[in-house]
Amino acid sequence: MTRSPRTILCLSLLVLLAARAAAAAPLSLERAYELALKNNPTLRVLGERVTQAEAARLRAWAALKPTASFQASFTHYDQAIVFDLGQYSPVPIPNATPIEIQKQNQLAFAAVANLPLFRGPAYPRIGMARKGVETARLREVRSRQDFLLRVAQAYYLAVSRGEAVAALEHKLAVDRKHLASARAQVEVGQAARVNELRADLVLTQDTQALTSQKIALAAARRQLAILCGVAGSVEVARPPEPASPGGTERSLLADARRVRTDLRASELSIALAAQAREATWWGFLPSLDLSWMYRWTEAAGFATQRGSWNLMLTLNVPIYDGGLRYAELREARSREVEAREQHAALGLEVETEIVRLRAELEAAEASVVSARKALGLAQRTGRDMQASYEVGAATQLDVLDAAQRELDAALAVTSSLFQRDLARLALQHARGSFDPARRP
Repeated sequence: MTRSPRTILCLSLLVLLAARAAAAAPLSLERAYELALKNNPTLRVLGERVTQAEAARLRAWAALKPTASFQASFTHYDQAIVFDLGQYSPVPIPNATPIEIQKQNQLAFAAVANLPLFRGPAYPRIGMARKGVETARLREVRSRQDFLLRVAQAYYLAVSRGEAVAALEHKLAVDRKHLASARAQVEVGQAARVNELRADLVLTQDTQALTSQKIALAAARRQLAILCGVAGSVEVARPPEPASPGGTERSLLADARRVRTDLRASELSIALAAQAREATWWGFLPSLDLSWMYRWTEAAGFATQRGSWNLMLTLNVPIYDGGLRYAELREARSREVEAREQHAALGLEVETEIVRLRAELEAAEASVVSARKALGLAQRTGRDMQASYEVGAATQLDVLDAAQRELDAALAVTSSLFQRDLARLALQHARGSFDPARRP
């Protein structure tokens, strides 16, 4: 089945329009999270740290596992060594053959197997490695939450900039109407030229403010695109209002101590430090190994056999190592104290953060209410002032002042919503409940 050129052209146009529509579609906050998780190298670095912790766990187990090796060699000597017993015996030896002790070109190989029977420090180090993996995973979760909070902050900043641009564009439309009205009144002699100049000045100032705000909007969108790992800029739309973390200061702090992965990782760090001290103590005990070796060489020598094996039991008793273990023990004790103090400091930091963010959220919630009320009053005042101006009961200065107050109120609403939404997300993050990557 063949298609006509017109049909192909129409299909191409439809595909192009669909692509443009998809490109112009705003990026949702959930999609921004997905792109950031997929494309940003910061999160891949965190995953590799978990992989490194897994490798450390396997390395800890290797100290208790058997090992085996094989070695082959070829040696060229300057001469062969042969021992002829018949030459040195005073009595003739019938059928005596020379014994070759060393060939000039000689092959040999050895196989060795070693089985650790007891190695004291290895046992607590296995437990340390397990806790290290768990700690790395907990820190990965917290770091991912930190990064996604940055994505959310960048997203809400772009939303706020966009709403500020929309408010300024609306104000510019009003400014142009006022300037046109003032020019018309000046032309017919109903107003002084100062009214036209004043309206033109307001239009110029708002145009400059709009230009600055558009630059800030473009920068915010570009920063969000960088965090999401996409090229160019992205469009955004106001997401659903984030939930407000309820509860008292005490309940929020209790939730944080129970849920926050960095606090749990800090607790594991204390256990890790204690096990490191225990591993140092185990280093004072002897170690016991069992080894088996098989050797083969081309020259049988006096043994008349080319191959031989041996089994060896080795006991290693550490007596004095220059004070190394005592220094390690002292360091381990210090690290344990340090881990406990760091955990206590982190707990105080979390408590301070929750108190501060809760107060900021309360202030932001109140600011949204008052800003919305002020916007409603400013809009009503602007309509009343415009009506009064049309009947001659108000001056142009009154109208321009009312329009400016309406713009300020609209920008105040945008700013207060931005502060409130970020305060809610930050408090969720401080409590440990902010985890957009977690699937329900």
